[in-house]
Amino acid sequence: MGCTNTLNSPESRGLMPMYVSTRNKALPIPPIDVLERFSVHEPLDTRFRSCARLLQAIWRERRGWTMGSYARANREPMSLGSRLDSTAARAGFNYLNPAIAKLVRMEIAYREQGALIDEARAWENLLSSTALAFNLLAPLKLNPTLAKSIMKLLFSIDVKQVDGVFFETSPGRGNEAYTGDHTALDALIAYTGKDGKTGFVGIEVKYAESQPANATPVKARHMDMAGRSNLFIDATAPKLQQAPLRQFFAEHALCYSMVHERRLFDRGQFIVIAPNQNAEIASAVEAYRLHLSAEQAQVLPFGTVSVEDFASAIGKAGEAELAKQITERYLDFGPVHELIDDWTPHAILNAQPMAD
Repeated sequence: MGCTNTLNSPESRGLMPMYVSTRNKALPIPPIDVLERFSVHEPLDTRFRSCARLLQAIWRERRGWTMGSYARANREPMSLGSRLDSTAARAGFNYLNPAIAKLVRMEIAYREQGALIDEARAWENLLSSTALAFNLLAPLKLNPTLAKSIMKLLFSIDVKQVDGVFFETSPGRGNEAYTGDHTALDALIAYTGKDGKTGFVGIEVKYAESQPANATPVKARHMDMAGRSNLFIDATAPKLQQAPLRQFFAEHALCYSMVHERRLFDRGQFIVIAPNQNAEIASAVEAYRLHLSAEQAQVLPFGTVSVEDFASAIGKAGEAELAKQITERYLDFGPVHELIDDWTPHAILNAQPMAD
């Protein structure tokens, strides 16, 4: 009579889930021939970035849009599958629907004084977090009812009204009343709560980045404010002033200044939005959390929201088609897995006539 040997199960042997995980829990390292087929072989890409770049190239190719090119410093332009050519870019095909594309055009044209928006990234680069930020958050600006629902579903904030959604925004670039530098948020959702108090959610969006980029040195004004903010265990910790934590440090302090220094809002919070499977960003976020004090949750909370949860919330709020589009575009790596699964050994050799 058979029995189940629980003593020899993966759990009993203490194996980590990665050793018994299914394909749904792990991304592959795409083979070079697959990457070259879609013109996305970038040797310095991380595992997630390589898969995400390939996914964007597949998404573009399935729609019949011509790939664009990219010129590295002092080199000739090269075709890159994760880019749109100029015609497709000008038509707004980096965005999930025409309404979002039109809003992006308006946001870029009327951007804040001093706002830095790389238009090539916004229009041509399918991999860019700029496009992801607009694809996720522009629908909230276009639909206040959706925005209210998302505030409740994602941030547990029951708002009276959403007062605005702002992109690439800062209350005062270079202004010593804030951080004294040019720190800005990818987006900010301003609201009025049912208690009549004003608030905001400050947002940084990441997609395929391996870590937040290097930035300019931290200003003395920023350090003074961070030191008295009670956000940090030690605001002078060197790692907070270096990549990959410098960007989070600057933006969190900027959000603090908006509430506690300048009183623009009664409350606020700082959120990083990123895909669950981007391990490098997840690692940077957790490293940043280690520097936060226990008091920061009351002073100005820091948190994360996955792109997966954002898409799910959009679906629950009644925008099922938009949720499906976000998932297909950014999160469903099924097409990547299929390219690897469908490889047939010896297929090329057997298709060629044998030499005498």
